[in-house]
Amino acid sequence: MSNLWLFSPLLGRVLERKPDTNAFVRTTTAVTMFNAGVKVNVIPSHAEAYVNLRIHSAQSLEEVLNLIESTVGDHRVKIEFIEGFDPLPISSSDEKSFGFQIIKKTVLDMFPTVTVAPGICIGNTDSRHFKDLTNDIYRFAPIWFKPGDPQRFHGINERISKKNYEELILFFFSLIQNCDIAKLPEPHNSVHEL
Repeated sequence: MSNLWLFSPLLGRVLERKPDTNAFVRTTTAVTMFNAGVKVNVIPSHAEAYVNLRIHSAQSLEEVLNLIESTVGDHRVKIEFIEGFDPLPISSSDEKSFGFQIIKKTVLDMFPTVTVAPGICIGNTDSRHFKDLTNDIYRFAPIWFKPGDPQRFHGINERISKKNYEELILFFFSLIQNCDIAKLPEPHNSVHEL
């Protein structure tokens, strides 16, 4: 994507209209547990909800918590923070970025017809435990999504194909082998560049 200085608002509007891409442009919330009431015909005197947040990299945990409190705006509603963390910093992806260039090389070796570009991982991975060890953390797996796949994430019938599973194993094997070099690979000068 080029000229984001100009097209960013338009791109944001397009992405926010579809559930599969909405999380790329904002913090998302999901009520994961809700308890209230004991009878069908009685208004509950107490309710409790657990809300899971996926915080966008443009926001901090503190900003999101403040936004929740101001949005609820009712002193009768008690908001309790259980656990959380700020989003990870954005990792480098330029021509001198060892991690990104090794991922790019591995992807293009396996899938020569695709374009490699930096993106955002909306899922929280265990990679957050490594943030004190490195400045760059890349959350990437070559998984092919088909229509309906994103709706199954963390839900009923979550799956990938056997072929894609084999590709994942081969990709990470190749990635580890490609890391065993003294200097960065030569940049790919082909139709893959944006």
